[in-house]
Amino acid sequence: MVISNHIISGKTKFIAHIGFPTHSFTAPKILNPCFKLLKKDLIVVPMGCKKKDLYNLIKGLKKLDNFFGALITMPHKEKIVSFLQKKKKIVKLTNTCNILKIDNKKKLIGDMTDIIGFENSIKALDLDIKNKNILLVGAGGIGTTLSHYFLTEGVKKVRIHDVNNEKSEQLCEAIRNKSPKFNFKIWNYNKNNFDYLINASPAGTNNEYPVHQNIIKNSKVVVDFVLSNKKTKLLELAKKNNSKIISGYEILINQIPSMLKFFGFKSLSKLELDKIKNQYI
Repeated sequence: MVISNHIISGKTKFIAHIGFPTHSFTAPKILNPCFKLLKKDLIVVPMGCKKKDLYNLIKGLKKLDNFFGALITMPHKEKIVSFLQKKKKIVKLTNTCNILKIDNKKKLIGDMTDIIGFENSIKALDLDIKNKNILLVGAGGIGTTLSHYFLTEGVKKVRIHDVNNEKSEQLCEAIRNKSPKFNFKIWNYNKNNFDYLINASPAGTNNEYPVHQNIIKNSKVVVDFVLSNKKTKLLELAKKNNSKIISGYEILINQIPSMLKFFGFKSLSKLELDKIKNQYI
């Protein structure tokens, strides 16, 4: 079996890419060539795991001698935290995790690199979020992480929207407990103009709009965390209206150096990462 010219042997270790569904997974296409360049006998393998099966999967993986770590995506970024024995600061703060590794005592160590990918992506466009009004769609793992991040970045106002209103209410309560004066509320549909529209929900995976088209048209910057090899319907409309756009794919690319560092490897140059991006994506 060959993955990006990587010969798999009995010595090969693996990173499980855990989520559901798996059809939009992009990280293996990027990280497998990275490990090849770094001369690591290591591969990323997608694993389609539903919520009800996460416990049994993690329990089984920990018993495997060649299990190296995992990438965690929807819908497990919150639930996975309960399996961690060691947590980085951002994981403790947000109670979310998107990457983990196993130590020599079979302890799971978790971190969250999505924020680094987001931060690097807005910097690449010479943007910032200070004093900005933000509509955040999705109160799950990514939405929760972003909400805590906004507390420290001087954001003026955040409105949260989720199809599950109870999740929005719980997130609002958590943020208010951390910072009672922060202007963070459930979106009441009255305000239609935002500096940033950020989709942190799975809505775009079905090629649909997470909010009404007028909201998209009136947003200066549109960010979609949905991973897709092509522009989502949301980003296509935003681009037509001359909004600046950031895709889930760009956010992933911009956190690869942090992922490599977490796993204990040196980073690759921008030139090397661009070559991988152009060849395999």
